[in-house]
Amino acid sequence: MDNVTGRLDAPFFGVIGQGGRGTPDGKIGLTQAYSCVFGRFRLSVWTSVAFVPSDGQCVLLSGRIFGQAELQRELGTEPADESALLLYAYREWGDEFPNHVHGDYAFVLWDANMHRLLLGRDPLGFRPLYFSRRGSELIFASGVSHLLNWPGLAARPNERHIARWLALAPEPTTETFFEDIFRLLPGTMLSVEDERILVRRFWQPESVPLLRLHDSREYVEGVVDIFERAVRDRVTGTSPMGSQLSGGLDSSSVTVTAARLLCQEGHRLCAFTAVPEHAVEVAGRFTDEGPLAAAVAASYPNIDHVLVTHGAYSTFFLIDLFNAIQEEPILNPSNYGWAYEICRGAQRRGIETLLIGQFGNFTISYSGDGALQSLLREGRVTAFARLAHNLHREGPRRWLSLAHEVIRPWMPIRARHAIDRLRGKFSATHEYSMIRQEFARKHELGLMMLENDRGRSDNRALRLSALRRPDLGPFASAFRQLTGVGMSDPTGDRRVIEYCLSVPVEYYCEKGVPRSLIRNAMIGRLPEQVRSERHKGLQSADFSIHFEAERAEALAEVGRMRHVDLIAHAVDLPAMETMLQMSPPQADANGGMVGHWPKLLRALSLGRFLRRLECGTLFSFSELLPSIAAPADQRVAESDNTG
Repeated sequence: MDNVTGRLDAPFFGVIGQGGRGTPDGKIGLTQAYSCVFGRFRLSVWTSVAFVPSDGQCVLLSGRIFGQAELQRELGTEPADESALLLYAYREWGDEFPNHVHGDYAFVLWDANMHRLLLGRDPLGFRPLYFSRRGSELIFASGVSHLLNWPGLAARPNERHIARWLALAPEPTTETFFEDIFRLLPGTMLSVEDERILVRRFWQPESVPLLRLHDSREYVEGVVDIFERAVRDRVTGTSPMGSQLSGGLDSSSVTVTAARLLCQEGHRLCAFTAVPEHAVEVAGRFTDEGPLAAAVAASYPNIDHVLVTHGAYSTFFLIDLFNAIQEEPILNPSNYGWAYEICRGAQRRGIETLLIGQFGNFTISYSGDGALQSLLREGRVTAFARLAHNLHREGPRRWLSLAHEVIRPWMPIRARHAIDRLRGKFSATHEYSMIRQEFARKHELGLMMLENDRGRSDNRALRLSALRRPDLGPFASAFRQLTGVGMSDPTGDRRVIEYCLSVPVEYYCEKGVPRSLIRNAMIGRLPEQVRSERHKGLQSADFSIHFEAERAEALAEVGRMRHVDLIAHAVDLPAMETMLQMSPPQADANGGMVGHWPKLLRALSLGRFLRRLECGTLFSFSELLPSIAAPADQRVAESDNTG
């Protein structure tokens, strides 16, 4: 192939437009790698790697393409690198080529012959991509901070996006925390051609038809096959592999599947489990995932098990570091400490890829929520009655709870709110968010934002909404930049998602057992105590104990936030002060790690982000770098338990 293409995990920046002779301001840290002119248009790209297209077509690939051998056979090409394969796919299928490619990627593709620029992200968006328009120019980059180096773009906060973020608005948008800077949504492609800019979603999982097989065994065989394929694509290679292993079904299924595949090649898997330093009890949850994870690791001789203790880093260190590198407030600071230490542990062992199971709750281990409603919609009354009986007997679910599940979508939203309050659940915006109600009303946010997308949606629509809500690109990119470890999620593989959406919902709660599809698939693969566990784990359960040392700093930070008008208008600062002054038992009575701390920490993260943005220190984290080399104190403990 006569093109020189580029695969880069390094940052990139580009601009296309009439004239297009500008250059970024400031110290962008990149060199101009490519520039071409046709007519009134010029494309310029800055990266830290060189590439020299020779026939008018080129592609920059950030990330990985899976199933390369299979794709080569389909294209009828000789072995080629991933960037070249992407270009071959474009030549074969044109604009539809992303539908034939699987991977964790973002790409920039330039076709000078067609006067066309294409930008795209994979369906789950593990690589970020941002853009902005300035007059006739389109500027794009792998990071927000690079765009802010372009003349005319400033770091102005976007109030509407801030409000939606605080309220956990369910529908994703292209907006970011900065005015005039947008993100390309996962599973979409932006094209520039004939002076027109078009953004379209190339991944349309809503159109996946239901799969009608004879019995549950066939669905189980199908999920095992497609899931193994997704894991195999991610463990191919010679570098050491790691996994994040909790006590739940998703990460356990990922870990044992990877271990089985690696064992065939004589390779080992390093599984990392976060465990609390202090014993904490929470009703209905298991708070130490170490024992269940250890049982999984002991079942396979090629798994090396590493325990990572919570509490290694201060909350404000993590907020400042990751707010800066993610270029947005971090949503759940309590989990960043152990996730960061796991990635650092993987880095020390030469591991480049860490397998996770972030999306399993909506794919392989879906619980079957909404099954009764779906069966009623389809007019399958006998199946509805049988499942209701099984849920009552095996769930076990009370009849009143089952009746509420069926009629809830048809109830007025305020009635749902009242019932939730009686059941001790948080559903109103002000109950799970620190957003000021005046600020919420200003931006047309309703009483129950998390309920707005439920209504009468079927189970597939709700699962797709949950899958599309997060954008993991900034999160994964930050950990990759800091540790060199890339996260990859086979439970969120496009093929796995589409297969799981095709399975009729009753097979996820067969005989009244929630998550029955993955439980059946893991018979003989997972230890029985893990496979049959009904309780959910609770990560960072001892967070409040560690946070006691930071309570004074948190109160001082709230005081500093009062001097930033936007924070004072957006966040209920008096309520934050009240919550910070609560004793641990009071915090637990108000939801603890499920209710109290998540909304308080989200507000702290946002406030710190906006305050540092206003004073111009948001992207200045060099003072934190000396602390990155070692944990903040001696509380980190790693112990190898080889099964």
